[in-house]
Order: sequence, then C-alpha cells, then structure tokens
Amino acid sequence: MVRQELVDPANLAVLQGHLQRLRAAYDHPNRLLHMDTLLVALLYAFYNPTCRSLRTLEGLGRVCRDELGIDQLCRSTTADALAAFDPERLRPIIHDLRRRLPALSRADADLERITQQIIAADGSYFNLYADVAWALHLTRRNGKDGAQMRLNVQLDTRNDMPVALSLSGRAQPSETAAVAQNLLPDAVYLLDRNFIDFDFFHAVLDAGSDFVVRARDHAPNFDPECLLPLSEQDAAHGVQSDRLGRLPGRGAPDRPLRELVLCEPGTDTPIRLLTSLLEAPAYVVGLLYRRRWQIELFFRWLKVWGHFEHLISHSPGGLTIQFYVAVIGVLLTYLATGHRVSKYAVSLLTFVASGRATLDDILPILEKRERERQLERARLARRRAEKQNR
Repeated sequence: MVRQELVDPANLAVLQGHLQRLRAAYDHPNRLLHMDTLLVALLYAFYNPTCRSLRTLEGLGRVCRDELGIDQLCRSTTADALAAFDPERLRPIIHDLRRRLPALSRADADLERITQQIIAADGSYFNLYADVAWALHLTRRNGKDGAQMRLNVQLDTRNDMPVALSLSGRAQPSETAAVAQNLLPDAVYLLDRNFIDFDFFHAVLDAGSDFVVRARDHAPNFDPECLLPLSEQDAAHGVQSDRLGRLPGRGAPDRPLRELVLCEPGTDTPIRLLTSLLEAPAYVVGLLYRRRWQIELFFRWLKVWGHFEHLISHSPGGLTIQFYVAVIGVLLTYLATGHRVSKYAVSLLTFVASGRATLDDILPILEKRERERQLERARLARRRAEKQNR
C-alpha cells in the first residue's frame, strides 16, 4: 500500500485550487481520466520507489483507485493523456509552490552584493527508444540506432529549483538557442564552454542580464585594455589575473568585458572566465561560477534519484509533464519536511512511500541530519579561514 501522507491530505491541500483548474481545462462528459487525476497519480508514482513504467503505474492506480476516484488507470489511456494534455498548465503550480518557500534560499555573505538572480543554465541528454521520430537520432558504440532528447534547464542556484525548462529534439534549435528563448531579466547566467556564442551573449545582455561563462584557454580571443589589481581576498581565492577588455571579431558584443583566470579549489588547474560583470570583485565572480556545479548535481539527481532512468512517455508534452511533476514533487517535499531533497532525504521518503514509516517518523531523523550538515559546513569554513590567516 502506498502511503498517502506524502501526497494527501496535507500536501494536496495546497493544490486544491490548481486541481480544480486542471479538472475544468479538459472537462468533457466522455472523459474518464482528467488532468488533475493524472497529476495526483504521477505524484503517487514519484514517491513510490517501485513505480517506474506505465505498467506499474497501472497497478498503482488499482491500489489507489479510491484516492484517485477512478476504477482503473489503463496504460493506453495514460499514454494518450500524457500526449494530449498541455504541460504548461502545470507551470502555475510550480510558481505558486516556489513562492511558499522563501526561507529555503541560501545566504552567502560573499554573494550578497550580487542582487540579481543567480541562474545556472545547461542541457543534459536522456535516452529514448530509437523509433521516436522527433528525437535526436544517433549511432551507439555498439553500432545500433539510438535516440535522445535534450532537457534544457535554467536552475536558480539560491534554492536549487528550475525557473525555466524545455525539451529539444531533431527539429529544436541548438542548446544556446533553446536557452535564449527563455531568458530572464536581471539575472546572472552561469555557463559552461558550450555556451561560447556571440548571439547568445547578445541575447543575455539584451534581456538585461549578465553572464559568467567558462572559456577555452585560447578561444575566443580577448583584447585586454587594462590589468585590474588583485586584492588579498582575490589571491586567497585562487584568482591569478583580472583584465578588462573586449572580444574582437564580427558579431562580438560591442562593450567592455572581463577576463579572469583562477585555479579550481584544491588544484593547480587554471580556468578562464569571461563575464559582463564589471563591478563585482574578482573572487566573487569565481564564487559565482563555482555555483554552476549545482546544475550538474540537479541532472544527476533527476537521473539517479528522480526516477528518470526510464521515461514513461514518448511525446514531448508527456515527457515535459513528467519533468514538471518531479519538480512539483520536490517542492511538496520541501513543504512537508522543511528541508531540500537530498540523497539522504529520498532514501528516507521511500520508506514513507512504501508504508514502512510516516512523515512524523522521519522528520526527527532529517532534522538531526541537517544539524550535522550545518556543523560540518561550519567546521570546514573555520578550517578555510585558518588556512587564509596563516
């Protein structure tokens, strides 16, 4: 039996208005499976460690038929619904839940001077069946045909939640063009080397935002105009050089930019950054870029702990619904536990989903684990401060 506590009644109480809106969106006398019912069923599946396919979702529907209000959740009907329903109708739920979580934003004294949103943008590929026509097709190492789709994500690094999401297949634009379609104003975009694109730089600047992007050692070229002095704090954070100049070449932004070279923490490997942030201290720009790693962790979470090793739909809309439901499930977990979803939290929540524990059982464990993590972070901070003062 799947525990209701993760989804109902307390968690679903915050969704009631949205569920009524979803029911009205596709209300028809002949319809048996409505969008609100599909959402609740997918949330049950998200919290159930054994539900990974349409077949197991059908079985879960039989177990939870009283809660769902339908006799059965047929595989074919669910597949048709995933393809027919508009995933963008779920976006207001995500916005609403994010507004309920102001206390989860991370405080960082070194980054408080950056008033913009701090957004990491990247894409990751997910495997599909080779006969999915809209997908990106490829030949695998074993010589067999394969297919993939790319998930393009913009992640708010202050609370580890996506603020924009899109899918790309054969007919969709490049990664930079896909992200450029959903740029936000007054943000700092943290980007890897595959986003070195003058058109993309223009799009970010035209949106009223800034960028911090990793560049290759010698590309693109940079024409320095002056060498900026480094503070003791810059040197302590591994900054080796800070230059103001411009990018030469046709199509480059016609405005001053900065080039920074710094070492990764704990290594002697230098990395080169280009940024439109002209006033921020050099070490703060380095701290900003290091936050880009959070989007890599987000994709890892999706694939390993978000149950996306097996995608239950073959349509772009259905896949987008599945990704949105994962975000909604994470946000509901935040509300229920007061903690971000970690590997440790997910492992405990599987006991709740399988009926072996309740939320009241695991909350003290999560709170103890969070205290231990805070103490560990404080200990590491003291060690870093001691090294800098030697």
